[in-house]
Amino acid sequence: MDQNLKWFYDLKAKEITKLLLHKEYDAILVKDLNELKNILISKIPSSESLVLDQTPFLNSLELLFPLSKKGCRIYDYKKEQQAILADNFIAECDFITENGELIFLDNFASSASIFGPNKIFAIVGINKFVKNLIEAEKKMPEILEIRNHFNDTNDSFGIIHHGRKFPNKYTVLVVPENIGF
Repeated sequence: MDQNLKWFYDLKAKEITKLLLHKEYDAILVKDLNELKNILISKIPSSESLVLDQTPFLNSLELLFPLSKKGCRIYDYKKEQQAILADNFIAECDFITENGELIFLDNFASSASIFGPNKIFAIVGINKFVKNLIEAEKKMPEILEIRNHFNDTNDSFGIIHHGRKFPNKYTVLVVPENIGF
C-alpha cells in the first residue's frame, strides 16, 4: 500500500476510534487483519457460545476453526434459533456515522445487535464511515444488492446510537483498511 494512503487510513482509523470511545463504546484500533483475528480469538472465552455473521469479509478471516478448537460453541443463525441467545456475536458493521452511530443491515445482524447476544464485536473499516444517517440510507440499496448475492438479506437495519445504555456490550474493532463492501 502506498505510504501516503496508509498514513491517511491510519489517521482516519484513529479518528474513528476516538469518536467511538467518546460515545462510550469499547473501541480498539487494530493495525491489520492479522491482529484483528488474534484479538477476536483472545477476547471470546472458551466456555462461551457465539454466532458469526455470514459476510464474505468475515468468512475470509477463517475464525470458525480456531474458535471451535478453543472450545467455543458456534451457532449457525440460518439453522439454529438459539443463535440469537449466543453469548457473543461477531459482525461486520455496515456503516458508522460521524455521530458515532453503528448501523447493521440485514435481518439477523440488525436484530442481534440490538436484542441478541450479551457481547457484540463489531468490525468496521474506514470505508464504512459516513457523514450521517441520510448518507448511509442513500448507500444502503447498493450494499443490500451486493449482499443478496451472498445470502438472504432484506432492507431492515438496526442503529446503535451510543454505548452508554449497555456498558461493555459493544466492542468495536477499527481496521485502518477498506473492508467488505
